[in-house]
Amino acid sequence: MGTIGRLRKIYGGTFMSLVSLCYFLQSFRSFPWMAMTYWYKDNLKVDPGTMQFLMSTTMLPMVAKPVYGIISDSVYIKGAHRLPYLILAGGLQLFAWTIIATFSGVSSTASMLTAFLTITNLGGAISEVVQDAMVAEAGKNKAGAQQGELQSFVWLAMAFGGVVGNLTAGYAMKMLTPKAMVQIFISLLTIQVFLTFSVSEHSFGLRPAEKGTDDNPKLKQSPAQKDVSSAMWEQLTKLKAALQKPALHRPLLWFLSSFGFIPGLGSSMFFFHTEHLGLNASVLGLARLVGQVGLIFGSMLYNKALKGVPVRRLFTIVQILLSLCMLTDIVIVKRINLELGVPDKWFVLGASAFVEAIGQFKSLPFMVLLAQLCPSGSEASVFAFFTAASCLAGLLNGYLGVALSTYLNISGTDFSGLPLGIFISASCALLPILWIGLIPATTESSKETQTSAVEEPKKEL
Repeated sequence: MGTIGRLRKIYGGTFMSLVSLCYFLQSFRSFPWMAMTYWYKDNLKVDPGTMQFLMSTTMLPMVAKPVYGIISDSVYIKGAHRLPYLILAGGLQLFAWTIIATFSGVSSTASMLTAFLTITNLGGAISEVVQDAMVAEAGKNKAGAQQGELQSFVWLAMAFGGVVGNLTAGYAMKMLTPKAMVQIFISLLTIQVFLTFSVSEHSFGLRPAEKGTDDNPKLKQSPAQKDVSSAMWEQLTKLKAALQKPALHRPLLWFLSSFGFIPGLGSSMFFFHTEHLGLNASVLGLARLVGQVGLIFGSMLYNKALKGVPVRRLFTIVQILLSLCMLTDIVIVKRINLELGVPDKWFVLGASAFVEAIGQFKSLPFMVLLAQLCPSGSEASVFAFFTAASCLAGLLNGYLGVALSTYLNISGTDFSGLPLGIFISASCALLPILWIGLIPATTESSKETQTSAVEEPKKEL
């Protein structure tokens, strides 16, 4: 509570409430998305490969995050460049989810449902870009802020949203229709939009639009006063200069490859759990809950003890743990757990759940590192590039999983090739260790990288 009180004193209660709700809902999206996953399987009767392809396709708007970031950094709306876009993002999500919940024709075909789910992810992508930029910018501008403390807090809020979403989704599937679950999420989104309308971003330390003097009003033009294309080009130039720095683009390349080169078999495992093992939604929800609880403890552990560990060593350990946890899925597919006297439910709630926690935890130290390297004034652009790279890696992960499951003839009824597929995926998780040298051994040069990344564009302009 002392940490929360200190953060409220530094940033203000309104800002903390807003970012807490934003990050909470970012993970709480698992609540309506679980309903949509079962809708694809039970109502639309799609097979594992098709569902993995459609789910991956809905993530396409995430790849364009750098565009949203550049616009947010450069184009001000009535002197603000974060909250207006947060309102837009909430509006897009409210529109698409409302259509899905209201019009039965939209959810009756896989193509129409996928299209509107893609719109929800467009709004979600814009929201994630803006809230990451708000946290990074506020953390730099507020006196008394400690490195990584605000990021750790919002990460806990996001993990808590995942805990609540996954805990309640499984039980809600027994009592509510999928559309009713969507309506609950719509209600929470509405609260976020109204909260955003009620605050001013300048009050919690975000960068205001610059204004000229009476003698020379053009001496300092705000991004809102500049030609939009010129302002965006300026941000693109700054982003390009920042990404040209090896200390920034080398870690990004590693992070991209550490996700993208692992074929994802999530849909195949979902069908195996539900169709072959007969596990219900409450068990799968609890499994994801265990993963989110693990993420919470991992975030607390990082904040207390792991911030001083060299990131290269930390990421090496994470990749090894991720590979080992992935291999445990072979145990349940081969039914070895029953020979050991461990029921399917408890095994899924144990070892299998930690794959999600470890995969998500890896982003926290990287975001802290990125905040150190991020040039001032380009927070949204750089963080958007990072998250877009992550989403691009996720798409590659999903499509490689489709190819692998097709090659191994894995279907909704035939899982004979699943053990080999799991072994291949787990082995691929170890490959990024071969080029772990792309991650800096220390972060001592981060301030120099940030300064030079900002100064070089100024020389060009």
